[in-house]
Amino acid sequence: MNRKIGTLIAAILLAQSASADVAQQMRQWWVECGRQGYCTGEVNGFSNDNDVLTFRLQRSEAENAPILVIVKPEHLVASGNRVTFSVPGVSKGFSGKVGNVNDGEFSYSVPYDNPFIDALQKGRDLEISIDFEGELGQVTYRVPLAGAIESLTIMDVAQQRLGRVDAVVSRGIQPVDSWSDIFPSQGEETGGEDMGGLVEDQTAVADDDQGDAHMEEGPNGSWFDLVYEPSELPEVVRNYAMGAADCRDYAAAMNEMGAGVRRDQQARMWYFVPCQIGKANVSYFVVLHDFDNAVSYRLLDFELPITHNKPNRIKVLNPYYDNDRDLVVVTRYGNVNRNCGAYEEHQWQPSDQFLELQVYKAKKSCGGPQTRPQDFALEWTIDEMGQ
Repeated sequence: MNRKIGTLIAAILLAQSASADVAQQMRQWWVECGRQGYCTGEVNGFSNDNDVLTFRLQRSEAENAPILVIVKPEHLVASGNRVTFSVPGVSKGFSGKVGNVNDGEFSYSVPYDNPFIDALQKGRDLEISIDFEGELGQVTYRVPLAGAIESLTIMDVAQQRLGRVDAVVSRGIQPVDSWSDIFPSQGEETGGEDMGGLVEDQTAVADDDQGDAHMEEGPNGSWFDLVYEPSELPEVVRNYAMGAADCRDYAAAMNEMGAGVRRDQQARMWYFVPCQIGKANVSYFVVLHDFDNAVSYRLLDFELPITHNKPNRIKVLNPYYDNDRDLVVVTRYGNVNRNCGAYEEHQWQPSDQFLELQVYKAKKSCGGPQTRPQDFALEWTIDEMGQ
């Protein structure tokens, strides 16, 4: 998995943690995945006279579903008129006649492994020539393909097709009746943490095209960044990786996922360093540097409810810092369906210098309707846990 695709996957996971829908700009394209299971990538094209044409790729979440190629030109086109699709320098595409026209648009159903869909991922522009007949005659529109492969990747991820034979971009050998494995397997499915039969949530997001700029700016001087090389981390954090956290191969995990570096609204620095990539989860260790309270790069540990009768953990799955609520959230997934597991909220207590468990939720059954981790059943709160 390269960094570009890894970043896209991180982005989609972050979006899914907040909502069942996905909607974001991918270069010149706009991609949406809705609650009904459909994903759509959309972009506008223009003729030499600046006439507008909207081009869409739409796919349902059904197994082996074809891709619906939808075209809506600015001028009304009649059924039976000639249309040609081509990707200059890559493929001549295909040509045919306009079928049924509904609300000014017409469409074609194309297999997901059709050479035309493959050409859209390799070219710079798509040319669509429509014979309007009459005064307009033939009009050629140029549709930019910058963002097409990213949008199709987002669709693969959102529809759980990664590694499956019916994926468009990330096609693999998994049968269509198998849930995709979001992360490559390295060791245990849990990513290195004892799950006790359960699991979690999300990973931070970045756009590696932004170079050294902070990936996400926040209020009061807060920001978030992803770094991919161990040399970009403070030496003490690297020492924790090789020592107390026992993450011997963390450099490989960083190369895939990136380490999250966050400055929060209180000017504290948080380092979320990936340790091991599992089938459904990624384990991390977390280091805090609190300038105002003289905390010098503390390796944090995380509580469980006392009824679990387990010690605090240094490595946790899929943690992230909730800047709005000043919490470290840990979400652990029970399987690759991400429909069971556990959800935890931990609050830093500056006076006592530790992370205090505030909320613990769990869903042990992986069946039933899709449920967000934050909507799992409440199992424990700080009021019940006591001091």
